[in-house]
Amino acid sequence: MAGVLSELNFARPGFNRENTRYAEKGHWYDGNHVRFRDGTPQNIRGYEKRGSVFDGTPRDTVTWTDFNSARLIGFGTEKKLYLYEGGKNYDITPIVSVVTATNGLNTTAGSTRIVVSVTGIGIDDGNYVAFTSQTIMVGGNIFLTTISNSYEVSVIDSASFAVDISITAAATSASAGGDVTIHRLLPAGPSVSQPGYGWSAGTYGLSTYGTPRTTTNITVDIRQWSMTNWGEDLLANPRGGRIYQWDATGANSAETRAVLVTASPTINNQILVTPDSQFAISLGCTNEAGDYDPLLVRWSSQENYNDWTASATNTAGSNPIGTGSKIVGGMHSRQAVMIWTDVATHTMQYVGGPFVFRFRHIGDNTGLIAPHAAAEFNGLPFWMSDTNFFVWQGGAVQTLDCTVRRYIFDDLNWDQRDKIFAGINSEFNEITWLYPSANSLECDRYVSYNPLENYWVYGTGKFTTWADTGIFDNVITGGSDSYLYDNEPVGVYTADGQLLPSFIESASFEIDSGNQMMMIRRLIPDVSISDPGQVKFTIKTKRYPQASEETVKGPFVIQPGTEKVDFRARGRQANIKIDCSTAGVAWKYGSMRLQIQPDGGR
Repeated sequence: MAGVLSELNFARPGFNRENTRYAEKGHWYDGNHVRFRDGTPQNIRGYEKRGSVFDGTPRDTVTWTDFNSARLIGFGTEKKLYLYEGGKNYDITPIVSVVTATNGLNTTAGSTRIVVSVTGIGIDDGNYVAFTSQTIMVGGNIFLTTISNSYEVSVIDSASFAVDISITAAATSASAGGDVTIHRLLPAGPSVSQPGYGWSAGTYGLSTYGTPRTTTNITVDIRQWSMTNWGEDLLANPRGGRIYQWDATGANSAETRAVLVTASPTINNQILVTPDSQFAISLGCTNEAGDYDPLLVRWSSQENYNDWTASATNTAGSNPIGTGSKIVGGMHSRQAVMIWTDVATHTMQYVGGPFVFRFRHIGDNTGLIAPHAAAEFNGLPFWMSDTNFFVWQGGAVQTLDCTVRRYIFDDLNWDQRDKIFAGINSEFNEITWLYPSANSLECDRYVSYNPLENYWVYGTGKFTTWADTGIFDNVITGGSDSYLYDNEPVGVYTADGQLLPSFIESASFEIDSGNQMMMIRRLIPDVSISDPGQVKFTIKTKRYPQASEETVKGPFVIQPGTEKVDFRARGRQANIKIDCSTAGVAWKYGSMRLQIQPDGGR
């Protein structure tokens, strides 16, 4: 008996692994760097670097255009605030204090290090400074006069610090330079969430005074940023700090630094703007008396981000959220401003009149897992909580049917969950969450959901922020390697010129509910492969789902002209794998067939 050809068409698109490989039979089970179109899998496109390397890891990214149609990217790292324009990254980190040093520069011939003697600047290791207005050259060839250049500080003692510059001193100078203005930039923040073991780390009275604690209820948060555009300008907020504005007008605006919004709250955990009604909103902030409330929402007067004091002549105001211990994040959506605490979901809608905004509590046990873990697709807010994925639709919070939920939450580094970042890929109708896996300190994996085709996939990556296509021709991502990337540009199937491997693997399949063994003899391929290119086919068989012995046949090379692949494989259950390890190849699964015949019960 020769057997019959059976199509390998699986019942549901996406990965399905809420159960064992056998229990998920008839579905796709695992993969990397693939998506589904019209129900069948294909590999995703790749990415290319945009611009040069910068300092730190991106925590938020926003794209917009100025009034001259220049395309701009704002992004913040734990070290600096940046603007990307015209192929170049500009350091626009705000200045927080200024001092003048007189004859405080010291150089050594043949060295790029400058020792600065100054007091009263209050600087720490890892902070950054900029220099202007140097009146006398030092080292025979060094003038520090460009505000856009900044240098990382190494503290020597209370009266001196050192910086390394890009110029090698031609001569030794001591106590020189005349008057030079030193600008201390916004201090850098932590890049890794970690427990704090200092004062008040444990419960009072549990141990002796002065004894180091081994457990703690304190977490040292990473430097997070929230950013939004106000017209052609940028508003930026480092979590727990002030609000800053970068002005797009004027000559050489890209080389100017962001400045303090002087009337803004002194503590802000996140900011956003309502583009239709033009309010600046602060989440988790200080009230007008200067007292911090992690559940307080404040908004500026309409069309004025520098007026936050409520009065009879403006529309500024505030409102505390009533559930949870803190506001985690918020997002402006088509329906309302969404506000999430650690346990609940609220909405904030503009109503005008004396109340300005109306607040509604719309869901419990639906809090946000991280400040940037929400995104809007087709007017609907989607978000990730500590336990599940949700959407607000039809006036109600709904739990998404996630076919990889257990896999994702089991794979998550919970200590670094604050870094989870959600974004939209409108070209492919996807919401993607970037997250750090169990053994990673940075986002190194993603999970994507397509609400139109209702499927989930996941994969590996190195992106930490995400901005949808629209301003630029493709998605803009920030990488953990300190580069911006064009993500999935048309025709690119490499990882910045290197191999971007992809694969998809099925769950088990069988005949006669496993009562009969299968003899599988031939594959009839049906895969669209860019020419020249190839994919590989592997089939694995077992006698029983939990049998330790597994028979592997392949991998067999499939090229555009491959008509058939002959082999012999026998088992009660089988699963297949398609993988591509050739750089630059695009492939799409069609409707493969296997020649299968019953082969007895043993």
